[in-house]
Amino acid sequence: MPSFYFHRMKTKIFESSRNRMVIILMAFIVFVIYKFNDIFLPYFWDEISGYMIGVLYLLDHGISILPSAIPPEASYGHPLLVHVVMASIAKVFGSSVAVMHTTTLIFTFFLAYGTYLLAYSLSKNYAISIFSYLLCLVQPIVIAQSTQVLLEIFLAMTCVYAVYFYTKEKYVLSAFFCVLSVLTKETGIVLPIAFMVQHFMELMRTRDSKKWLYLSVLYSIPIIVFGCFLLIQKQTHGWYLNPVNTGKAKLAIGSIIQKIWDYPLEFTFVNQGRFALSIVLFVAIVTYLFREFKTSTWCYNRNIMQILVFCFGFSIFSSIADAIERYFLVLIPFAVILFSAAIWYVRNLHRALPFVLLCGCIAVSFLYIDNGKKYTDVDMSYRHLVKTSVMVFDYMNSGEFAHDTIDFVFPLTYAASDARYGYFKTKRFISGWGSINNSNYFIYISPGRIDSNPPDTLQLTVIKEFRSGYSKALVYKKIRL
Repeated sequence: MPSFYFHRMKTKIFESSRNRMVIILMAFIVFVIYKFNDIFLPYFWDEISGYMIGVLYLLDHGISILPSAIPPEASYGHPLLVHVVMASIAKVFGSSVAVMHTTTLIFTFFLAYGTYLLAYSLSKNYAISIFSYLLCLVQPIVIAQSTQVLLEIFLAMTCVYAVYFYTKEKYVLSAFFCVLSVLTKETGIVLPIAFMVQHFMELMRTRDSKKWLYLSVLYSIPIIVFGCFLLIQKQTHGWYLNPVNTGKAKLAIGSIIQKIWDYPLEFTFVNQGRFALSIVLFVAIVTYLFREFKTSTWCYNRNIMQILVFCFGFSIFSSIADAIERYFLVLIPFAVILFSAAIWYVRNLHRALPFVLLCGCIAVSFLYIDNGKKYTDVDMSYRHLVKTSVMVFDYMNSGEFAHDTIDFVFPLTYAASDARYGYFKTKRFISGWGSINNSNYFIYISPGRIDSNPPDTLQLTVIKEFRSGYSKALVYKKIRL
């Protein structure tokens, strides 16, 4: 009786397009409610110094996608598509923190919905597609990044849609999203190259040279676009890729292997509670091997192969460069589709299991929503650093220090220079710029440069401290000798 009930439940819920849309919309409404307060949080760290500084520069000096439109220290040499998109939206709707964060939130919806579409295109199973959508939304990295003005949500979105349209054989749209990916971030170039590799593999298998030639020409367009960007950047700044970024690249095999374990493998399959999903995947594989492996026949699937080629290439390319966890957000949509397929497969053990496991894995994800110990922008622990920064700005901007010069540590130096970063509406202090001779007060935050370059306590003394979780903000006053 229970098995029959869950079978009817699956049929009734997932096979109705109306029900699926209700689930999709309701899940995202819950997501927005959970993230609502974060929409209004000021920018922090890389948002300030790496991206919003460039967006506001475009807004003030003219919107252009050419590398010359933003000083290299404000763009880090990245392609400027996201900067242009955000600046264009700010031009129409205003440059408030809420507008910018809401824009990223909308991109997050399209990322999750694209994951849903891709999952169905690969599996032809609505349960797997709904599971993929829900699991995508509850990943701590997606939740955290959904209200940050960074490149990774947009890059992941373009990659998912490029692969989705490829599976639907809508190659022009797929190539279009490849163009968007290479104009978002340098690692986007892996996507069209992966398609080219896959096309060559298809040629070896089918000997269809006419189709291979057409697709090769089509997917060479994103590569040509990226090449043009590099040439223009070389002409503008004197280098193809930012020397700061390329200087951190390591070609040593040991370094690459370690990074592959730390990020594409450990971060994707173990961290943030995804070990629970990996356990389900392991059980599904073992069940398959014992029940169906001997009787099943292996069938080549070009779409699965394309995803494997892309994920492998992206992992290698990103592991050569200086890697941090958020750079691998691109892999999460493909991972959750795999996990969702595993969750649905174990219905062979009991029809109720997929729903129990889905709820359990979602619960585990929320156990890791805030690591509570260290700063990272891939879970909700980033709130602590923002909160301490807000508290110290409120204190210094109270009016008590209206005639004092205050020096803020990087990157809050930028935040103190412009109200559009979200830390004040009207500035009631004088901004200093790193000179101990000209400033009366100095603001340090931890984690931050205070940990690697602490203040001179012979000249400065702490007069105020603010804390939130692991983070603290310290107000130092110059000692009058």
